[in-house]
Amino acid sequence: MRQKTVLVTGANGYIGNAVAKAFSHAGWKVYGQVRRQEVAGELAQHEIFPLIGSPEDLSFLAQANNVAFDVLVACTESAQDPAGHLAKVRTMMDTVVAQSEAAGVRPLVMFSSGCKDYGAMSEKEGDTGLKPHTEESPLNPPAVLIPRCELGTNLLDKRKTPYDAIVLRPTIVYGYSSSYYGALFDFAAGSKEVLRLEADPAAVMHSCHVDDCAEAYVLLAGHPDRSQVVNQAFNISGEHYETAREIGEALARSYGIELEFTAPEGPAEHYFNSVHGLANFSQWVGSDKIRNLLGWKTRRASFVQGLEQYRLAYEALSGKK
Repeated sequence: MRQKTVLVTGANGYIGNAVAKAFSHAGWKVYGQVRRQEVAGELAQHEIFPLIGSPEDLSFLAQANNVAFDVLVACTESAQDPAGHLAKVRTMMDTVVAQSEAAGVRPLVMFSSGCKDYGAMSEKEGDTGLKPHTEESPLNPPAVLIPRCELGTNLLDKRKTPYDAIVLRPTIVYGYSSSYYGALFDFAAGSKEVLRLEADPAAVMHSCHVDDCAEAYVLLAGHPDRSQVVNQAFNISGEHYETAREIGEALARSYGIELEFTAPEGPAEHYFNSVHGLANFSQWVGSDKIRNLLGWKTRRASFVQGLEQYRLAYEALSGKK
């Protein structure tokens, strides 16, 4: 039987690297696109074929000897030019699909968007109107994420995208180098005696371990009846959300300091690029759809429950201690 092939772009990124490794562990032949030769060795150690290049320069596809890909997973982004980069990503998708179809393979395109597509919630823990975002919720992304959200919307529109596509909307992910949650460790480590968070303690902070997130990608890609998953969006989130108070208390205990909350000033966007923004972008995201369809479930401890092991990994990987 032919070994299935997958191309993961941004394979040295936080989600992209976890996804590439998960496909490899599941028995796929994995090609990982990265921009720099110096990171290729780490992919090769995990039996992933490195392709050096970028969505802006598709010459990297020739390094794979024009293989027909069963699946393309797009995990790249650009903070400097989001719209321009995503336009190139779309061109890359179209090119990979055309090449694979010419070889008799109908590929599946999986695009990594995110749950911030839904926007922040006004409700907090304890509010009677609090309910999770689902895949049917309206999209209301922050301005900086509009291009990403629009590409995801276009991919699910059969009039604009004639091929098979899935849009993934993970919550914030943690584990190992901890991505955005690494800032929480740094903030707590830099606090002298008191951890001061500018946030509502009842704010909802929903997250998922990056390995659980990556497993969801593999399960969707390998679904035996593709018609049940294509041209749909899927949320990926932990089984339960945590609050800013719960996370703050866990951090304070771990670092042996006190915890203090101060009222946030201004909208969530005011804190978007700060550690406080993690709590001010209050969000509960339901993932019943993927759980019911695939039997997917989170196996790793929540951030609060496993905080000590996640802190251990973060400090080892970042050289903070």
